[in-house]
Amino acid sequence: MLRTALFASLCAVPLHAQDGGQLFTLYCSACHGPDGKGATGGAFPPLAGSPWVAGDATRAVKVVLHGLHGEVEVDGRTFNLEMPPQGGVLPDDQIAAILTHVRSSWGNKEQPVTPEFVKATRDATADRKTQWTAEELLKLHPLTATKPPIANLLSQVYQGEWQKLPDFSTLKPGNVEEEHSGKISIAKAGFNESFGMVWQGDLTAPEAGEFRFRLDADDGARVLLDDKEVVKVDGTGPMDGSRGKEGKIELTAGAHKLRVEYFEFHGQEGIALSWRGPGIPSWRNLSDKPPKVGPDPIPVEPQNGRAVVYRNFIAGTTPRAIGIGFPGGVNLAYSADNLTAELIWTGAFMDASRHWVERGQGDQPPAGENVVKLSGSPSLPKDARFRGYKLDPTGNPTFSVQIDKQILLDSWKPAGSAQSPAFLRTLSLKGQGSPVEFLLSEKLPVQKASDKEFGLGNDLSLQAEGATLENRDSKLVLKLAPGQTATLTYRWK
Repeated sequence: MLRTALFASLCAVPLHAQDGGQLFTLYCSACHGPDGKGATGGAFPPLAGSPWVAGDATRAVKVVLHGLHGEVEVDGRTFNLEMPPQGGVLPDDQIAAILTHVRSSWGNKEQPVTPEFVKATRDATADRKTQWTAEELLKLHPLTATKPPIANLLSQVYQGEWQKLPDFSTLKPGNVEEEHSGKISIAKAGFNESFGMVWQGDLTAPEAGEFRFRLDADDGARVLLDDKEVVKVDGTGPMDGSRGKEGKIELTAGAHKLRVEYFEFHGQEGIALSWRGPGIPSWRNLSDKPPKVGPDPIPVEPQNGRAVVYRNFIAGTTPRAIGIGFPGGVNLAYSADNLTAELIWTGAFMDASRHWVERGQGDQPPAGENVVKLSGSPSLPKDARFRGYKLDPTGNPTFSVQIDKQILLDSWKPAGSAQSPAFLRTLSLKGQGSPVEFLLSEKLPVQKASDKEFGLGNDLSLQAEGATLENRDSKLVLKLAPGQTATLTYRWK
C-alpha cells in the first residue's frame, strides 16, 4: 500500500474487487513484500502478524484512504516512512478486497472488510485533508493488547558516578520498579546524571538458534543472557550509532534470564537495545528507543563462478566507478573518470545495503580487506575518452579507452589462489599513432626489485611482461607503443 498514487493511476489492467491477492501484489507488495513481511529484508512495515491490521478494521481503512505520516512502531520496530493516501485512486470495493486479503493471510485471522464498511469510513472522514499520524490513530483505535517483549521486567536504580560499568552486585539499589511496558527504559530513573540502572526479566526465544543483539548507550551498558555476556558498550560517549555494538549467542527455544546493566555519567543519557533471530526475521526493539544503526548488510558477491558488477558510489574512487567482484576473493573499482582501476582489494566485495535499502546517500567502502589505492589521478592524456567495457562469459571485464585514433584495452581476471590472491591485467594498444604513457600507481612507495618487478607499498608486488615500467617520484608509469601488449601481475604479499 505504500505505492504512489501516480503508479496506481498508470495501471491499465482492471481487476475485479474480489481479486484481493492480485490487487495486493499490484499496489502493495513492492513495499510490504509478497509475503507481508516487509520488502527489502524488512525495511518496510510488516503486515504479517501486525496488530495494525488486526481488530477494528477502521484503523486500516483510514490508513489506506488518507495515508500515514511520521514514526510508527510495528512488531517492536520503529519505522518513519511515508504512506501516501490511496483513497483518490482505489475505489471502495478494491480497498475492501485488499484489506480482506491482508487480514486473512500470513497467519492473520481477522474478519473480512466489505465495500459498504469502506464507504462508510470514507464518508465519515471526507473532510480529512492530511495524512494520519500513529498517535492520532491509536487514540481513536488502540491496538489489541500484545505480550510485552520482556516478561516480568523489573528495574533497579543506583546513585553513583562512574566512567566505566561498575560491579552492580556490590551496590545497593535505591528503588525497584515493575516495568509493565516490558521494555528497557530510563524513564523511571528519577535522575539525569550520575546514576545507574539494572533491568532483569525473561526473554523468550521462539525457536532455537543464533540470536543477534544490537546495543547502544549514553554512556555505558551491557547485556547478559543466562549470566553470559552477549554485548557491551563501555566508557562514556554519545548514543549516535558511532559506539553501538552487536553481539550474538546461541539460545534454545523458550525463556531465558535477561539482565541489562547501564550507567549515565554526565550530559545526555539513553539506552537502546534490539534483537533478531529464528522466528524474529527483522530487528525487534527491546527498549523504548531503537538503536541508531544502519540496515543489515546485503553482500554482493560472485555467483556460480561468474564475476559480479556493482555500479553505485564506492568510497576511495570517483563517482563513475565500476566495481567488479571476482571469484577467488579479488576485487577492483575502475574509474571511468580517470580511466584506470583505482582500487583493488581481497576478500568480500561490496555491501549494498547503503544504496539498495531506503536509497541511502554517500559512498560505500569496499567490504573486504587489504585495500590498495593505486591512484587517484587521470591515467592518460586529457583527450582520452572512456568507451565502455565488455564482459567475457565468466564476467571478466575489458575496459576500452579511445586516445585519438587508438584504442587502449584494459583487461582483468583473477589469478593465484585463496591463500595467495592475485590479478592478471593485460593492456593492449590498438591502431596507429604515438606511444602512450599510462599511470599505473602514484603515492605508493615503490621498491624496484628488477626492471620487471616492483613492490607497491607494504602489501603488493607487481610483475610486468612485454613492457618496461618507470618510477618517477613514486609515480609508476608504463609506456606502450601501437600494437604492443603488456601483461601485469598484481600479487598480495
